[in-house]
Amino acid sequence: MDSRLLNNLNAQAGNTRDPVVWAKAVCRAASHYAGHGKTGEALTAIGVVRGQFGKNLHFEIASWLMLAEGVLHYFKAEIPEAYDRIRRAYGLAIALQNNSAFPSCAAWMAHLEFNSCRYEEMAKHLEEALTTAKRSDHQAIARASLVLATAYHISDQFELSRPWYESARLNAAAEGDDATVSATLHNMASIRASNIRLDDTFGGDIERETRRVALEATSSYVYDYAIGHKGLDFLTQMLSGLVSTLDKRYSEALGKIESIKIENVPERLRPLVLVDLAWCQVNLGQRETGWRVAIEIPTLLHSVKEDDDLAYIHSRLAQIGQACDESRFAESESKLAVEALSRHRQFQATLLSKLQAINTAGEWKSPAKAGL
Repeated sequence: MDSRLLNNLNAQAGNTRDPVVWAKAVCRAASHYAGHGKTGEALTAIGVVRGQFGKNLHFEIASWLMLAEGVLHYFKAEIPEAYDRIRRAYGLAIALQNNSAFPSCAAWMAHLEFNSCRYEEMAKHLEEALTTAKRSDHQAIARASLVLATAYHISDQFELSRPWYESARLNAAAEGDDATVSATLHNMASIRASNIRLDDTFGGDIERETRRVALEATSSYVYDYAIGHKGLDFLTQMLSGLVSTLDKRYSEALGKIESIKIENVPERLRPLVLVDLAWCQVNLGQRETGWRVAIEIPTLLHSVKEDDDLAYIHSRLAQIGQACDESRFAESESKLAVEALSRHRQFQATLLSKLQAINTAGEWKSPAKAGL
């Protein structure tokens, strides 16, 4: 695997006699392997550090090691395990003053809290990361910037998200962290597609934005192909299928969606895959097949937490019901869709207010101050 970051980390590990510097470099390499889907290599690196120190871990080394283990769990879609390990790393970093792992631990905690819809905690950890990170701490700044960009974008504030996307990209690129650059490109396209899908199902004009997201998604695919990135593949497949669906290329979309291994998709995301599958089938004249898929989806919604996902699923199900002459089903789903959309709009306003209250002016400088 050719990576400038890995080459630099290997050089750091090979050229130092300081055990903390060595362990940090190896643990960061493990996290980078995990981000590329290289589970075996990540486990080997983690095992080397554990084997070197056994139970006699220096506290700072323990923080970096548990962070690496948590990141590996995250990229294996083992979220409870990821949260446990990263929370432990964060707690240990807090207990030690001047712990170099603290900004990265705080940034990853923000990431996990955001994904779990715990926005008060997310805001707290973002502020910790961005106010304590040194200017050279590209890893922590990139991760925190990506979380903040994503949150602003989900709040439907793309112009506010742009400088943070740029901060994430520039800081990741500064040390050759192509996995985080990949995540930045993917998130930008994925969230735009998520916003567009609501406009599509609720009667908005999406032609211009669909062209834009198609370009962003293509940039993301091309970059991943160029660097050989194989992180959370199902997310890339879901985005590709959704973009084709929004562009009404249903045969192409169906092929992409059917290639997704549903068992690899987290339970909360499976209804999104299935509703796009059913919609494509209905539009390709496979009404009975699409209806059989659609009628089962409401039984799976207990795991879906985000109201924008629920609004889209219910609205799309209403369209499927109309196309299949199931008017009672369509009416019921349409009502649920409107209710979920209303909750989502309220959430966007609340999230935006929390984001704007975060202090981001650390030593590293915010995007606005840095001129990014």
